[in-house]
Amino acid sequence: MESKLTECVSSDHEGSAYAKGESRPPLKEKLRRWGREAQDKSHWAAERLLDRRICIGITGLSGAGKSTFLTSLIYQLCNPEKSQLPGFAPALNGDLLGAELKPALDSGLQPFDYGTCLSALMADPPSWPQSTRHASAMELHIHLRSRRRFRGAGRKTLVVELRDYPGEWLMDLPLLRMDYAEWCRHQAHLLSTDARSTLAPQLPARLALLSPQANADEVDLDSLWLEYRNFLLNCRARLNLSYLQPGRALLDDEAYGVIPLLDLRGLDPMQLSALPETSVFKVLQGRYDHYVQQQVKPFVDSHFRHIDRQLVLVDVIGTLFSGEQSLEDMRLAFTHIADTFRYGESGLISKLWRPKVNRLLFAATKVDQVLAADHDALRQLLGQQLQQTFSDARHRGLPVFSEAIAAVRCSREGQKGGRRMLMGHDLQGQYLGFENAEIFAQAPYEDQGWSHYAGAAPPQLRPPMGMQAGHIPHIRVDALLNLLLGDKV
Repeated sequence: MESKLTECVSSDHEGSAYAKGESRPPLKEKLRRWGREAQDKSHWAAERLLDRRICIGITGLSGAGKSTFLTSLIYQLCNPEKSQLPGFAPALNGDLLGAELKPALDSGLQPFDYGTCLSALMADPPSWPQSTRHASAMELHIHLRSRRRFRGAGRKTLVVELRDYPGEWLMDLPLLRMDYAEWCRHQAHLLSTDARSTLAPQLPARLALLSPQANADEVDLDSLWLEYRNFLLNCRARLNLSYLQPGRALLDDEAYGVIPLLDLRGLDPMQLSALPETSVFKVLQGRYDHYVQQQVKPFVDSHFRHIDRQLVLVDVIGTLFSGEQSLEDMRLAFTHIADTFRYGESGLISKLWRPKVNRLLFAATKVDQVLAADHDALRQLLGQQLQQTFSDARHRGLPVFSEAIAAVRCSREGQKGGRRMLMGHDLQGQYLGFENAEIFAQAPYEDQGWSHYAGAAPPQLRPPMGMQAGHIPHIRVDALLNLLLGDKV
């Protein structure tokens, strides 16, 4: 097991002399460090300009399995002799030599905990990796055989920067384009929908009673914050909703205190601006602005600075079987994602300083929960939702792709009584067989059509046994790799 956990991670032995007690003059050491940093940055710039380095942002809407996907992706590329990637041309042609996982340069982010996630999958019994609640960065150095026309076979390396972050953080990015009053009106509209209002019928009434002009009682506002945060958690857990703000409230217990005022009628921007600093509006506006400036903006400035491509993982199956409101909320999330990134091809200078996203990919995950005959319908269903929300992005020249994958395949198909069934183990390890409701390539147009999916959600499955032997089964991860990197290898 130890070899499996370390075979993909390179080691850096610089500074070993210090471990033996040797010392260097401080100035000399500083010069050495500056020299190494300058060399690293020059190599980074050269790789960007020569198209040998690409940065991919990876996120997932709630429950999409991002940690599992990253673990499987890294393992498949690091172990080409054990993986099955026929849809990825270098693997099919025998040109994929392997990969090394290294720390990301100048990211300021902790590395993805690949070793712990892989241990969970390969344990006996296996389990799913823990969900990530923070951003991370790493570099995957993919080594490839280069078939040069006149000089014979050589070797080249593509450096892939992987920057992953929770999907809840992505839902916060629209706050950069809204001031507090705009956000309040936006949330008032969302809270009036059937899906949200049924969860906490008393909360909108309490929020509506807040007078923007009244003197703020911060104890009362803090109490409302706790109630509002629990409401957001229930929106995710019980209705499988995606577009929830502030997103970080779903991941930690920090007292952000960001709650909406639902009744700003009769107050124009000048009147709101003239309110005293002790008013409810001004206090809540200050909390909102602090959240945006201290949480959202630094994340955007540091994380999206070099992203060339973005992958968004989506649990379409879970969303579909949660009902119409869940699917509409996912589509709303897509709409705001469409306005998040700078799209287009990057020139030479912008490649270094502020690249644009030139490819956006969405992948429906966990397709091993449905029969193979439904996989294409699931991909088409995802494509339909994207088509409805990304027409403007496509007009700006952004290629948008959809795929359906399982990062780790947990089921196998068989027959019983002449009917196709799926077989696997549930989260408690109990062996079971089940059928799924047929997936249609289009969402139901009428309320009655949703009854097809009501109460028919497939069971959650445990990772398969036997991965200690070195093989992680998957579905179409190779096809997704081809979309991500096919034009770079």
